[in-house]
Amino acid sequence: MEINNLQLNSISAYKKLNKPVSSKKSDSSSKEKANTDKVEFDFGRSLAAAQAGAAARVNASASNDRLEELARKYAGDNCPVSAEAVAAAIVA
Repeated sequence: MEINNLQLNSISAYKKLNKPVSSKKSDSSSKEKANTDKVEFDFGRSLAAAQAGAAARVNASASNDRLEELARKYAGDNCPVSAEAVAAAIVA
């Protein structure tokens, strides 16, 4: 088998470009390595913000118009849950 026009120069150039670069040794006194990113996740703060937002929505007072609308909508037998079912759930 004969191989003609083999471009070894381009292969060696590719290998040189993809050769791992050795990093300089850093001071043992430095706590963090150079050229590194540090990411910290503070889920406690996110959870506290979500809880505060939920508490604000729960504690917000409803307008009289909204309360009257709901009273009209569920007046009489229009309520999707019977009073007996609500009482049974509370007692159980």
